[in-house]
Amino acid sequence: MASFINQGLVFPLYLIGCAGAYALQGMPEEEVRKLIDGVYAAWLQPQQLEAVHAYVQVMRLHGVALMAVFAARTLLRFFGTLRLWQGWNDGLHIYITAQLLGILLPMLVAGREAFNFLGFLIALNWCFLYFTQRRVLR
Repeated sequence: MASFINQGLVFPLYLIGCAGAYALQGMPEEEVRKLIDGVYAAWLQPQQLEAVHAYVQVMRLHGVALMAVFAARTLLRFFGTLRLWQGWNDGLHIYITAQLLGILLPMLVAGREAFNFLGFLIALNWCFLYFTQRRVLR
């Protein structure tokens, strides 16, 4: 049930993120830097502020593609979870494939900056849980 809640919440957020990344691409880089500095400079240390600038630069360059990949992964995870809960054998395969593609494709799009070790561990955890409980879900 937690998978359905997660997927229902993050799918629209990825679609909104796709639109936001598209808007961010159209903004001049200097304007984006001033906006970030104006909002975060009082709260963050200089090293943290530079990390935010680096993250936003990745989003300016690859944000639309990354958000599209994450939205597609979420949609595939939903279908895999649904098929798994309905007792179909292919549900687990769809779910695991979506998780793997959701980890590998962002690295192909944006490089190593797109890899999140904690996200990888969480994805492995969900795959393992569904693998061990697939017989009970039928």
